[in-house]
Amino acid sequence: MNTTIVTLGLYPSSGGPSKSIRAFQRALAAAVVSWVDPWQFEQEPLIWERSTVVRGSRLPVLRQLLVPQRGDLPAAERLVGGSDLVSVHSFYRWHCQWVRRTARRRGVPYWFVPHGSLDPYVLESDRASKQLFLALGGRRFLADAAAIVCATKREHDKLRHFAPHVPGLVVPWPLDAADFRPRDPLARAAVRQSLGIPDDALCMLFFGRLHPMKRPLETIAALAESGASAAHLLVVGNEFGVTLAECRERARALGVADRVHVVGPAYGDEKHGYLAAADVYVSLSSRENFNFTAAESLAAGLPVILSPGNDLAPELASVGCGWMLADAADAPQAIRTAAGTPAADLERMAAAGRAWCRRELAEDVFAARLREAAAAVAGRSLEAAPA
Repeated sequence: MNTTIVTLGLYPSSGGPSKSIRAFQRALAAAVVSWVDPWQFEQEPLIWERSTVVRGSRLPVLRQLLVPQRGDLPAAERLVGGSDLVSVHSFYRWHCQWVRRTARRRGVPYWFVPHGSLDPYVLESDRASKQLFLALGGRRFLADAAAIVCATKREHDKLRHFAPHVPGLVVPWPLDAADFRPRDPLARAAVRQSLGIPDDALCMLFFGRLHPMKRPLETIAALAESGASAAHLLVVGNEFGVTLAECRERARALGVADRVHVVGPAYGDEKHGYLAAADVYVSLSSRENFNFTAAESLAAGLPVILSPGNDLAPELASVGCGWMLADAADAPQAIRTAAGTPAADLERMAAAGRAWCRRELAEDVFAARLREAAAAVAGRSLEAAPA
């Protein structure tokens, strides 16, 4: 089966989408068309070793929409035309319009993977231009899709009104095998010693981009408000609208600077060292259609505290792997409760979360589910979302 992925340019700094789309590529052995902003393409290498590149225009308005330069399109059209299925990722750019027209002309089905781009929270910002995109072709693109593929059931439910007659698929994104490696007690001791975190103190982990949507400043405030005077918070992530300095200043202003450790971004062994040092992962995000760092933390053996903005939370509610909040305002109480939870109970939560990840998020499980769905879509036999 020949599959082609059409996606916006993915770079090492892309975060979660680069991880999930790479998993699509591996599962389907797909060719890749990277639809790139020419300036960014010159600044940072793509994550793919090989892909067919379509460069957007350099003219201001056309560049924003990624309207392509004509010379790059023939190679992309040959790939799409020779496919049994096209997997389209992300929204609000010209690649959606081009795929719809090209696929219709060549008689090739495509499915759409929104990666949260149709979440009501996303539509609140730059609303006028997004509604215009929908009106000028976005809704037709959605209506003509053979399926819409989501990471969680809640994400699927939130976007059904955009294309009520298009079959929906829920296929949770997978984790890498390395994400399941057990936490290293030597790394735990080394990281805690370097940061001045006592061995017996509860350490919460915020791990993700420092973006207002992910609410790092509010997480620091929740620790301060919790009254858990011995608990620490480890803030790991790259600046993306909120700075490291702002996090440190918020901790100082709230009187918890000695218990909030802001360390910046971390990857590879350094990231696993911070996972080993922590006891509980916390996300108070306004919106996460999957949240890889929550899943990675569960796989590493951490209970979680998740706000209702985490679409993964309802699927974890019956697992017993932490605290799924009814409201982000409940976070201080959850932190206080976690700080008072016996170590043996935290371990039981950690084991439950890790087992769930192995059942649901292993890469071979994802690949089997996705290939079955792709065969159904290519054969025009898909009728409904799985339960």
